[in-house]
Amino acid sequence: MGWNGDPVWLADVLRAEGLNVVEAPGWRDRGHGDFREIWGIVCHHTGGSRTPASEIMYGTAALEGPLSQVHLSQNGTATVCAVGVAWHAGYGSYPGLPEDGANQHTIGIEAANNGEEGWSDAQYWAYVKVCAAICRKLGYGADRVIAHKEWAGRKQGKWDPGLLDMNRFRADVQAQIENRNGGFLMALSEEKQNELYNLVTKELGYRFQSRYKDELGRQSDYRDSLVGYVLETDRKVESFDRWRRAKDERDKALDAKLDAILAKLDA
Repeated sequence: MGWNGDPVWLADVLRAEGLNVVEAPGWRDRGHGDFREIWGIVCHHTGGSRTPASEIMYGTAALEGPLSQVHLSQNGTATVCAVGVAWHAGYGSYPGLPEDGANQHTIGIEAANNGEEGWSDAQYWAYVKVCAAICRKLGYGADRVIAHKEWAGRKQGKWDPGLLDMNRFRADVQAQIENRNGGFLMALSEEKQNELYNLVTKELGYRFQSRYKDELGRQSDYRDSLVGYVLETDRKVESFDRWRRAKDERDKALDAKLDAILAKLDA
């Protein structure tokens, strides 16, 4: 379980999860030294809706990059920025991690978000998939995915990722790890999902002509929706089952009477 050393497989596992992945130039050689055993993931927001991946790669005037291993844009594109240690966690504590030492043991993900705007479906589900892909590779569950606020809230006053319910998020990550999220629909755009929904709704509501014909070959004029036919079939099956149970009871009663008559005749 787990992984010692740099996560050289990052781009591969994210791409295998169905994400749009960009490999930043030089990402395989970028980092502040080598990882130790990777414990899990720390989730962040960048503080700006349009923070570019280059800022995560090269850092700011205040802090040298890389600032995380993965940048996640608002459209769900994952840019792999570094393979080595990144300055993303800072001072903090969390069960299972060395105090003030998470950088050498966690992969940081920086989502371009100001923390107050909420999360679009595209960015949210991409975030879920990034975390799930990494956890699955490491052999971990979603309990190894924590927020920066859970690590550094007390020591640094961090509150990122803002407006992200981590309990719900971890539940979605776990479902994705187990391949229980959304199926093929998650690969469709919102427009295509709506088109499919409208098509399915229309088909479910359409009233189809019955194919039943009586003994004279006359076509039934009965029409119903697919759901209606299913429910009607269910009703008739239940009705037949009640009739069968009643018949069984009548047969048992008749058998008992015949047995009684035969017993008297034999007496």
